[in-house]
Amino acid sequence: MPGEEGVGRDGGAKLRFGVVTGYPQEDPTSRSLLRACASLGTATALAPASIGVEVDGGDGIRLRFGQFPVEEFDVLLLLRGLGPGGDFDVQLLAYRLLEEEGHLVINSLDALLSARDKLRTGALLARAGVPTPPAVVVQQPGDLAAAFARVGSPAIAKPQWGSLGDGIELLGDDERGRARAARLLEERGAIYLQAFVDHGGRDLRLFVVGDRVEAAMERRAPPDELRTNLQIGGVATEIHPDRELREIAVRAARAIGLDWAGVDVAIGPAGPTVLEVNGSPGWEGIDRTTRRDMGQAIAWHAARRANESTESGTRVEGGE
Repeated sequence: MPGEEGVGRDGGAKLRFGVVTGYPQEDPTSRSLLRACASLGTATALAPASIGVEVDGGDGIRLRFGQFPVEEFDVLLLLRGLGPGGDFDVQLLAYRLLEEEGHLVINSLDALLSARDKLRTGALLARAGVPTPPAVVVQQPGDLAAAFARVGSPAIAKPQWGSLGDGIELLGDDERGRARAARLLEERGAIYLQAFVDHGGRDLRLFVVGDRVEAAMERRAPPDELRTNLQIGGVATEIHPDRELREIAVRAARAIGLDWAGVDVAIGPAGPTVLEVNGSPGWEGIDRTTRRDMGQAIAWHAARRANESTESGTRVEGGE
């Protein structure tokens, strides 16, 4: 129960973690984080569809997850924040209200939404001086020629929203490529074109927690495949990134506003460049590859954040 108290090793009360996930058993990442949080305090899985909001003119706003008022938690970890069931718009609004009411929510909603938006991600990275490929978003077919001229050929076409490499295509600035780009534009209303970085079918996934890279791996794409994701057959090897790579990854996560992130970096002819910043990364593959525990790293980071919060009077050893 989230209200249960125990004694931390420094004599303080146990921290109370709420892990927001609609898949506490099915999702290995959710199981990992719940287990890690439970090792530092109390951990409760909170279903997105269970969140309720009450607005009272006299008492303000009250939020709860089922039977649990949000005040019973020191920190809420927004892991798998949508579904199953319920209304996604209500869930998103509730998370925003949680933050506006002063509750500690990590990763924050705005950071997660920015990470899923390719245009927003690119703009934030560029603004922060983080190397990232040139990209163009157009809404009119007549602008496609100029877009290809800007980013070069071939170019990567991506859905503006999404992750995990879904919907990515390599398009050339030729009759076939332009025709495909026009069809995607018609289907989606806009097309996001990013300069192709020739990385030889290999990229790097650096897992950032707070201000450090906790683990990293090189991923190699399967034959005849552009994407390197492990879910589609990519092969991973642990790496130990140098200082430059670590700094780029941390700056990328910080630019988006994420407490933890999977930062994908390609080493192209011009050096390292950030391809994606994933705000909801699974970590089963990187845990297995590197024999590290990202759930534990995130739990400790959340404990430090909770200890730093002026709203929390609890402490756990190692949280400072």
